[in-house]
Amino acid sequence: MKTPQHVQFDVVCAKLRESLDDLVTFKGARRLDQRSARVETLLNCLSCIAVATPVCEKRAILALCQVISKYDIDPDVVKKVLGQVALELRYPSTTLYVQEHLSFLVDQWLSDDFKLMDFPFQLLECDSKKDFYRDNYRTLVPYLVMHDGLAEVKVLAAEIGLDYIGLLHECLPRVVVHVLPLFAVESAIQEGQKREKFKQDIAVYQKFEEEVTTPVLNQLLTERIDEVVVNLLLLLDPEGSSAAPALNQPSFNAYIIRATMQYLTKCCKSTSSLVTLLTSRQNNIQRVLLALSSRLSQCYTSNERGRALLIYRLFVKLLMQELGSGLGGSWAFVVRSAIHTICHEIRKLRLSGGSGGAAGRTSADGEMFDICCDVLECVFSAALQSCAEELARHLSAITAVLVDVVKQNTAQSQKARSLLELLVVQNTDKLAGAIALLDPFPDGSAFSQLEATHSAIKYADGALTLREELELFLKTRAKCRLEGLVHVAEQLTAKRRELARLVLQCEEQQSQSVVVKLLCALLGLCRSNVEEARECRSCEAIEERSSACRSETTAERLEHVGAVRQAVAKCLGCIGVADLSILVLQSQRIPDSVELPGNLGNLEGFSSTEFQRNTAIFQCLNTYLTDPEVRVISAASTILQELLATASGQKFAATYKELTDDHLFNHLYPFRCKKKAPRAEVVKPDEDTFLSFVNAEVVWTPNSSHTDWIIGLVCNLIKSTAVTDELLCRLVPICKAKPKFCELVFPFLIHDILLLENVTFKAVISQQVRNFFAGAYGVVSSSRSTTPALLDCTGGAHEPVYKNKRSVRVLLDTIQYLRMQRRPAAGRPHSTEWDNNFWLDVDYLHLARAAHFCSAFFMSILFTEIWCDVRATEEAASEAHKQKSSQDFLLSQLDHVSTSSSSAEDDQDCTVPSLLLESYRAVGDPDGVYGCVVGRLTNPAIRVNMYEFEGKWEQTLGMHDLLKAQDPSRSAVGIVGALQHAGLEHLLSNYLERNEPGSCAALLEAQYASAWKSLGRWTLEEAPPSRDMGFNQVLYGSLLALREGEEKGVRLLLAAGRSSAVDELVHNGLEATKSVYPTLAKLQCLGELESAVGVVCSGARVCELLERWRQSDKFCLAEFDYVEPVLALRSCVLSILAEKGKNREEVRTFTIDCLERISSLARESGHLQVAEKSMFRIKELENIWHTNMLSWRLEEADVYWARKEPETALCFLKSLVQDLKSVPNVSSSTAALYAKALCLYGDWLATTHFKHPCVIMEEYLEKAVECVDINRLHGHPVAVDAYMMLARYADNQYQHIVDYTKSSTYEAKQALVRDNQQSADMIRLMDKNQSISNRTLIILEKQTVLDQREDAEMLKQKERFLVKSIDNYIKVLRAGDEHDLSIFRLISLWFCNSENASVNALISKGLEAVPSYKFLLLMYQLAARMSTKQQRCRLFQPTLDGFIRRTVLDHPHHTLPIILALANSNKDTELFKPAAKGRKSTASKSVVQEEDRVLAAKNMLSSLKSRGQSELIGSMEELSDAFIRLAYSDASSFKKVTTPINIPKDQPLLKLRNLHSVAMPTLELEMDKSSKYENIVHIVRFEPTFKLAGGLNLPKILTCIGSDGQKRRQLVKARDDLRQDAVMEQVFGIVNKLLARQAETKKRRMHIRQYKVMPLSQRSGLLEWCEGTMPLGAYLIGDDHKSGAHHKYRPDDWTAVMCRTLMTKSDSGQKYANFLKACSNFQPVFRHFFLEAFPDPALWYERRLAYTRSMATNSIVGYILGLGDRHVQNILIDCNTAEVVHIDLGIAFEQGKILPTPETVPFRLTSDLIDGMGVTGTEGVFRRCCEKTMEVMRSSLETILTILEVLLYDPLYAWNLTPLKAYCVQRKRDDVQADASSGDLLDITDKASSFASCSSEGDVNKMAERVLLRLRQKLQGVEDGVPLSIAGQVGHLIQEARDPKNLSLLYPGWQPYI
Repeated sequence: MKTPQHVQFDVVCAKLRESLDDLVTFKGARRLDQRSARVETLLNCLSCIAVATPVCEKRAILALCQVISKYDIDPDVVKKVLGQVALELRYPSTTLYVQEHLSFLVDQWLSDDFKLMDFPFQLLECDSKKDFYRDNYRTLVPYLVMHDGLAEVKVLAAEIGLDYIGLLHECLPRVVVHVLPLFAVESAIQEGQKREKFKQDIAVYQKFEEEVTTPVLNQLLTERIDEVVVNLLLLLDPEGSSAAPALNQPSFNAYIIRATMQYLTKCCKSTSSLVTLLTSRQNNIQRVLLALSSRLSQCYTSNERGRALLIYRLFVKLLMQELGSGLGGSWAFVVRSAIHTICHEIRKLRLSGGSGGAAGRTSADGEMFDICCDVLECVFSAALQSCAEELARHLSAITAVLVDVVKQNTAQSQKARSLLELLVVQNTDKLAGAIALLDPFPDGSAFSQLEATHSAIKYADGALTLREELELFLKTRAKCRLEGLVHVAEQLTAKRRELARLVLQCEEQQSQSVVVKLLCALLGLCRSNVEEARECRSCEAIEERSSACRSETTAERLEHVGAVRQAVAKCLGCIGVADLSILVLQSQRIPDSVELPGNLGNLEGFSSTEFQRNTAIFQCLNTYLTDPEVRVISAASTILQELLATASGQKFAATYKELTDDHLFNHLYPFRCKKKAPRAEVVKPDEDTFLSFVNAEVVWTPNSSHTDWIIGLVCNLIKSTAVTDELLCRLVPICKAKPKFCELVFPFLIHDILLLENVTFKAVISQQVRNFFAGAYGVVSSSRSTTPALLDCTGGAHEPVYKNKRSVRVLLDTIQYLRMQRRPAAGRPHSTEWDNNFWLDVDYLHLARAAHFCSAFFMSILFTEIWCDVRATEEAASEAHKQKSSQDFLLSQLDHVSTSSSSAEDDQDCTVPSLLLESYRAVGDPDGVYGCVVGRLTNPAIRVNMYEFEGKWEQTLGMHDLLKAQDPSRSAVGIVGALQHAGLEHLLSNYLERNEPGSCAALLEAQYASAWKSLGRWTLEEAPPSRDMGFNQVLYGSLLALREGEEKGVRLLLAAGRSSAVDELVHNGLEATKSVYPTLAKLQCLGELESAVGVVCSGARVCELLERWRQSDKFCLAEFDYVEPVLALRSCVLSILAEKGKNREEVRTFTIDCLERISSLARESGHLQVAEKSMFRIKELENIWHTNMLSWRLEEADVYWARKEPETALCFLKSLVQDLKSVPNVSSSTAALYAKALCLYGDWLATTHFKHPCVIMEEYLEKAVECVDINRLHGHPVAVDAYMMLARYADNQYQHIVDYTKSSTYEAKQALVRDNQQSADMIRLMDKNQSISNRTLIILEKQTVLDQREDAEMLKQKERFLVKSIDNYIKVLRAGDEHDLSIFRLISLWFCNSENASVNALISKGLEAVPSYKFLLLMYQLAARMSTKQQRCRLFQPTLDGFIRRTVLDHPHHTLPIILALANSNKDTELFKPAAKGRKSTASKSVVQEEDRVLAAKNMLSSLKSRGQSELIGSMEELSDAFIRLAYSDASSFKKVTTPINIPKDQPLLKLRNLHSVAMPTLELEMDKSSKYENIVHIVRFEPTFKLAGGLNLPKILTCIGSDGQKRRQLVKARDDLRQDAVMEQVFGIVNKLLARQAETKKRRMHIRQYKVMPLSQRSGLLEWCEGTMPLGAYLIGDDHKSGAHHKYRPDDWTAVMCRTLMTKSDSGQKYANFLKACSNFQPVFRHFFLEAFPDPALWYERRLAYTRSMATNSIVGYILGLGDRHVQNILIDCNTAEVVHIDLGIAFEQGKILPTPETVPFRLTSDLIDGMGVTGTEGVFRRCCEKTMEVMRSSLETILTILEVLLYDPLYAWNLTPLKAYCVQRKRDDVQADASSGDLLDITDKASSFASCSSEGDVNKMAERVLLRLRQKLQGVEDGVPLSIAGQVGHLIQEARDPKNLSLLYPGWQPYI
């Protein structure tokens, strides 16, 4: 029955045809005019109908087609008309529009008796009927068959060259669906017209069946059941409104479709359901779902889309009914596919329908949304019953879509909320884990129940800490919604205290810190956001002329992207410039789109194996199965099907399932092939094909977009036949669909091609890569150039790709990927890691510059160094005949190589040093810069760079002025920047007023910065908010709007600023912390300004704002350049608040505090003009506000002291002291300030020597302490400082008196006094015999009395100073932990005055209140002074014993091993006495004479046992005895055994198990101040085997298993005194404390690596095995002295043995020449260690930097301590951190100089060690770190001397090296293959020890005094009797250490040529 629309349409068509038929009544020209007009009317009328009414749309198109044939109308005219219709109806093209309706057109065309050959094929862009048939035969053939046109089918098949029967087979699924429904419901078809039609269709179908044959038909039905089902479903008739558009025929309702499906199972002879039938082949369901999804994506009208959704719903419901059966294994895929398909559809509906539009379209969208909800509800219900875990994986994606719908508050919102409640509220038990991971729901009543449920689950165990909140976010960051980012920002804002604690943990946890991880995640989101925004803008440009719907989609995407960008920026602003304590922020080793399973994360180096490569590919393809674009899904499906059908694919799948528990292959089940893959076909590469595809410039460097370039290049590579990997060669379809996938696989393809080792292939690719980078290398952007113009380097349509950062980075990553792959030897003897750099013949300098252009600065440095290495090798080869001279030792590799490779690089900015300099600056290496400028400071440009880098702004300004004078056209940016940094704001303002910025962005920024910081210049031009605004322009506009109360304007500007900042972050690079800090500072400013908006405009509380700022300051990086903008902005905001009268008092106080902090930071960083300016600003405010604050005046004095104006500083400070003294009603803060001022004043007076020491101490320092005590400020930091300052001052005065009494002056004076006394006595004697005048006698007696009084007064002062210093040192230790090292000085004073009763009384009373843990540092020295003898002062020994006992009871695990080792000093001789030759050792029966201190130690143990420590001491004694027995067990027969050796069963160590009270001896136990020590790691057992470590004494390596389950190796040694090693490790620990307290060394993380040493007795001990380390010698020359890196990388060089033999045979006159000869033939190779172990550029740089810093620290500290015997086996390299570890510390305090062959160098700095430092050698990092270490050591001179004084006077250890021991040391190194027996060695050791024990206490004291004197000289910079500066001393030491003359004189076993 026809609808009214159809009736009216028939009338219109009849009238139109009638008008054309009437043309016969016209003639001539009139007829032509009438025809033209009427045809135009017809076309317009039909096109309007097609657009206006969907009901008649198809018939209108049909009428247009028919009039072409019937009335001979030009098809091109009709095509244009249809093009306008297509455009109106939002179709991309006319062809797609006609194809969409082709089935209906062909069906009606044939039904109306038109011939197919007459169809207007031109409408489909076909040039001929043949093209039309070939492109559309799948649509044409079914209708021809059903219209009884088999003959025409034959003609068609012949026309397009296909087999007739084959054509019928191919089209069978589309044919049978016309008839199968009729069979299914045959009984329901009544008599009449339908029955007649049924008979006709059956007859036609029977003819078709006869042609195909019934068996074949049935077989094809079964094999292609998926296609049949798809075509059947597409015939669904929704049976909706009569206004619905006409459908293609035939069409059937849902009932008939279901019946047909049931009938279909019978046709296939199946008794089960259709779903079960589909699962007979695992990919049938996937193919059906993909086809239905494709149909959904091809719908361009609401009606068709709604119908497609109904079809999809019908099939999904069928699947869900049988989901519980597993769907043949496809259950996970089906659930995921259905959920994501519907979610994508909902998102489209929301984006198109939610923005307005026609009411009918909105209504249609609503209906489609209902269908989508129905599908989701069905899926949810089924999944909750059978696979809730799978549903939980997609809960986040579901929630993200539905939450957006609910937020729109439309008619559909209720249904979306119901679905959310179904999952979140009604099924909490099944989805609780996933619900807890969801982002918070938005605010509002609609989400109240959802949020309540979510919160109840998430916080079921209580509120989460900030760490837990952040870790939760990090788990789900890839799926987070906007609300998740907002929640993170809220948490970071609200929990500032917790954030401060987390930031402080960064120093220890480094990259594992949750704050660092969060920052990396947020930066990753920034990168993704910028890329997505770029894509959106590209789409916006492409769709400029597209329909409103599409534009709205892009606009909403951009809006969402912008919202996410703002949220990410807010989070980053909350973190701000937090002190992360790391250099490398992100080491990007895995592409963003790839997430490796957790248990694959520990595999070293991404894609270093084929398995990991394939993992990345399959993970990406799996992700693409849920892509919004169906073409991507289709391509991924096709590829997965092919890959898993190959042998490699199946092997990978099996391996992946074996290695992981990941669910990847649950989702990929439909693509797995059950059949075993056939043998892989061998692809034969063809050079001609390769050249045609690859060797073309247009492929590699076209002027196209990055997307077109990468797709074209990758596809050409795959098609070139050179890719032979059976997985890689099948990736073309997905590469065409996904550019990011192309970026992922491009390195894999290049690697696969190069593996063929085809010379042509390598040459072509190398040449093309060289050509590519030849265009990019010259573009070297400065790390400081962050102008907005550079922020969006995306590459336009007409921009060369070599200028596109993304394209350049793809090739750079490819080079890096190749470097990480093992290169085949290819005819070479062997392949090394160095060869991996040369898969391609490329110029690494070009690559380095390209990397710099891409902000990949670590890569730039690495590639530059590789280039330098290559160049140095080339130059060395050309000068091979030259012998190495002494000057070669002083030149770095950078000095050896040329700084340019072509004439095009003559510009200074393109030289290698400049490139390195810029890269070092960009990554924030404070020392590397100096290595690039050595000898190059004559160049003005480099000099300016260095001035800027060092913050010497006055010199910078002067240089810029000179350069500007030479070249007036030079930019003024340098001058402006220097004025700005120098704090000369007024001059800057005047300069900018006279020199308008114009279009220069940098000058404009400086002008705006100067304006807003001046707090009064609000006259500059304002600009509307935009992404192109500079940061200071944003701040200026925001502050101006804030002053005027325009809240909206402020927020718009802040949003623009944040958007620009995110662009800047990505532009500057995200690898180095240094590169992100400037932008983080900007974001922090914007965040703090936004927080102030609420206070100024909305009445928020000022105190809350100020508190947030205070908390932020606690974790802020204390670098002036980053913090100053934040503080300056705060002062501006506070000024605005003060103007508006907001909380006036608190605002004023905080303003002055803020300015004071600016001054403090500026002063500390050397910006003294800025500091003084802040002080003047405070004075101005103070004159206005009269706050009476005084603390800033102390800072003012500090500023002038820093300016080296001591008189002015003292004047200010004196005025402050006087004002504070007169303050009434003193508060605690005022008292603290007064005490601080007194201390500072006293300190400055002492420094300037302006007053007498007694006056300084009495009038200032003692008064400061008195102020602290009176006002009870003991918990205040000023108390510790006051006590410490007085203690040090009194101590210094005491030491001066002691030094004076030891001086020659004092001795001379005493001699004079004695002479006077003798003269007086003689006069008296003579006076008895004769009369002599008494005048001379009186004079002599008066002089004697005066001298005696002076001596008495001096001794009195000495006693006073001594008592005062001891008393205040005790107070320091009681007051806090800041000066814990002062315990050394206190104990030193005590021991030096142990006979002083008053000192002992003071110590005895005072130290009782000092916590016992502070004595742990000195336990070795305290224990050594235990005695059973009565001391001169009876109080000394009981006091000492009491301290030791208290410390042991509080901290037994740290102290008992020391006491026990002392008690067991003679345990070796007790257990083993060397027997006569030829006899076995037996236990000695003689009683060993126990020393006094040993007896005292035993008494102490007895006393401790009686105090509850008997169990612990007993266990430790058993363990110690067991270790000693095993150490002495004979293992000489196993000397050459490398496998584990069984421990003899009689060894007691095997019987020790579960020693619960004994802590793991080689594990450093953290000190517990509370002394509880709960849950310590104790010993469980020892493994029953050991290994030998090598060496004459054959130490044994044990494995101890702790209670934490970890195995720890330990080294037990016999016949070796480890007590000195233990004490040296103690010294190292103390030095580390000193290094950690200095800002410069702390930020460089400079320290000495330690290991635990535990002496067991006098000649045995236990050492911690340094895991993950190896001796330098083992790496460089191998254990056999013939292999190692030298043999590996330089096989033609001499061996180490040859060099050693040469040096051994050299006499004194030949040593120097032979040494140079050896070095010439033994070139360094240690740089390769870092390239081997750390191929990633960022990691390589970080580890090499750690090595160089470690070398510097160990060198200087080793020099100060006189550490010797540093041969290559005594220095270990950590293979994980690259730090060096020094072992075997027995030669110290310059004892190496008295060896038989004296050591002539201060530390080991040989060529290999320098080689590992990079191309700058000892310059730069090494030299600067040496200077920083020396600076710390010098500034801690007294502390170090005090510490070493205590150690050196230790009566236990004889530091002097006996001749016998010296002989043993060098013999051990020399006699490598000696077969000395254990007995011989023990005899030697015993003799050496006995010789040492013969030394008297006086000898020890003299030795100690000599050592201390030399130490003092070193720490004062005295070398060879000449005092040197720090730089001079370090330079001298480096020169001495590298001097070939010194090196040639060393013992040959030291191997100085290595």
